[in-house]
Amino acid sequence: MRILIGGWFTLPRLGTEEFSRLMKQGVKYDRVMGFKMGAETDLESAVRTIKSAVGEEVELMVRCFICGKEACDGCSYLKMCDKRKVSSLCLCAEHSPEKGVYDLYVKAVSDAIVS
Repeated sequence: MRILIGGWFTLPRLGTEEFSRLMKQGVKYDRVMGFKMGAETDLESAVRTIKSAVGEEVELMVRCFICGKEACDGCSYLKMCDKRKVSSLCLCAEHSPEKGVYDLYVKAVSDAIVS
């Protein structure tokens, strides 16, 4: 199961105990949208809870800070990246540092700080 940090995802119906545990771990829930993990989520604990509840491995993915798309596909650091500890300020392959987008990155960070 792949989960985009900061994106909505669905899970099969959970028991009361698992649902309550996810809420305590900072996972958000909306009846229409589903579940969402963000900066306030204890990612390590939430991943363990979800893995136990659904019986499958959980792979976390992060968004590109410039365009908002999933940043992990095509990333040269994917094999060594621990997304439970990485910053949410990643760049996708299209906006990687080698592509000369440093100015866009600095602008995006500045805009985020101002808002």
